[in-house]
Amino acid sequence: MSKSQVVTVLAGGDSPERDVSLVSGSDVYDALHKLGVPVRLLEVQDPEDLRRHLSDIEIAFSCLHGGAGEDGTIQRILENHCIPYAGSGPEASALGMDKLATKRVLTSVDVPVPQASALIDGNLDVVAQEVIRNFSLPVVVKPQGQGASIGVKRVDTPDKLIPVFAAVLKEFGPFFVEEFIAGRELTVPVLWMDGRDHVLPIVEVFITTDFFDYKTKYTDGLCSMVVPALLDSDVKARVEDAALKTHQALGCWGFSRVDILLAAEEIPYVLETNTLPGMTPHSAMPKSAAAIGIDYPHLVQQMVNSALKRPIK
Repeated sequence: MSKSQVVTVLAGGDSPERDVSLVSGSDVYDALHKLGVPVRLLEVQDPEDLRRHLSDIEIAFSCLHGGAGEDGTIQRILENHCIPYAGSGPEASALGMDKLATKRVLTSVDVPVPQASALIDGNLDVVAQEVIRNFSLPVVVKPQGQGASIGVKRVDTPDKLIPVFAAVLKEFGPFFVEEFIAGRELTVPVLWMDGRDHVLPIVEVFITTDFFDYKTKYTDGLCSMVVPALLDSDVKARVEDAALKTHQALGCWGFSRVDILLAAEEIPYVLETNTLPGMTPHSAMPKSAAAIGIDYPHLVQQMVNSALKRPIK
């Protein structure tokens, strides 16, 4: 990256993660400004809004969490206009946002994932009967294409299944039901450095509520993080292997964050991949990088640098 090139930080968007995106974008902007990198912060509403600004963008750093910002739409627009950008490409971004597609890819490379049952033809009764037949309660209901634990619900009794299904379907669209696995909440950043993907220190998340949902994730005092997670060396190796295989199997580039549930049997189940992980004060990726001496501004700089090293297809 030449010293004259301006990095445009994209923030805002129209997904439920807009507020988080604005905080991430502001912090990334401040970090690059402190390093003396020419930078501007651009708040956009949607893909059409972005298109109006494309002629002014030299390098993009997207903090558009969720929705069109993270499902490959924005990435495709930037590629079509030959604009370098930090993060994964359109295909990997789309896979990362589609949790069922992620499960299919990971199953094909022998990465453990929780069992799931999807909504088919909009028939809530059929899904409820399948869940009662094949799962032990509680179960977890998840929107198929949301991030940051938005819309995720735990259901403990059969009579609550259909009401929760209906509420999630109405607000977020297609959903799936996932087996509930008790275990330790881990999240594992992957960062491209020195010509290869590196697994950063594993983060363990502790919560004061009974379920790790959006409110718990982003409310002060409801969750805390320990970095690095206290794990035996062989368990640590299995968790790192699952995270790296996930990042690479989905075709992620530059960076990602893989959420993992470590079951009592010490099996690391991959829950999802975040191709545009949060960069707020609450976020795991900056905390993980700091544990090995990479401060926030230099983490951001490394993420920007990866934009210019993307393999040419």
